[in-house]
Amino acid sequence: MTKQQQYSVFWTVIITLSFLVFGRTALAAGEPRNARQSYSGSNMTCLIGNDFYAVHFTAIQEGREKGETTNFAKYCQDVPRIGKTYLSIDLLDRDVRKTPVTLRVIREEFNEEGGRPPQELGVLTETPAKLYPNGTADMAVDIKQPGHYALIATIGNEAISEDDRLRIPFTVAIEGAAKVNWLGRITGFIVFTFFGVMGYIGWRTYRTYRPKRGVSVGAEA
Repeated sequence: MTKQQQYSVFWTVIITLSFLVFGRTALAAGEPRNARQSYSGSNMTCLIGNDFYAVHFTAIQEGREKGETTNFAKYCQDVPRIGKTYLSIDLLDRDVRKTPVTLRVIREEFNEEGGRPPQELGVLTETPAKLYPNGTADMAVDIKQPGHYALIATIGNEAISEDDRLRIPFTVAIEGAAKVNWLGRITGFIVFTFFGVMGYIGWRTYRTYRPKRGVSVGAEA
């Protein structure tokens, strides 16, 4: 293979890999919030916790998603549509299953720039304290406006400290959550290309200046 052919093969591989990484992520992020992208119950990816408690959170809405076999789609913390939503938490600590738990859904004002904690705007619904011996606490809520929300789980009849309240934030029908992070993708593409070019330069330098192999005795004869 000539040097020109090696050069062509190298850049073909670089460009192909870049488009695969860059394009696949962009297409996936641009699709409607498919439940398969947002949630993976088998991998327990939607774990929420504080210093004392941990739960597995699920948001469920009616509607069959692409590739799903049921009329209910499961999501983590990015819920795609307003409307009736079922919220469920799996209590991973068995001791909590013997303790009353109160559930409350609130709407929050979220400061995108940070600097202050979310502010509670109002309570949508609340359940009284009760036991959940099977380890699953759930409730239904009709969410009428896009925005930032949180499910507050209070462990015990009365919260003694802030650690007895587990806040589970989630968003509903916020387009920004599904947009592609183009700046991050472009940055990744540039970094990938840069290291590819540097690797190619190093490979060419090595081939140019590496010691020549000695000629065998048999060849000289």
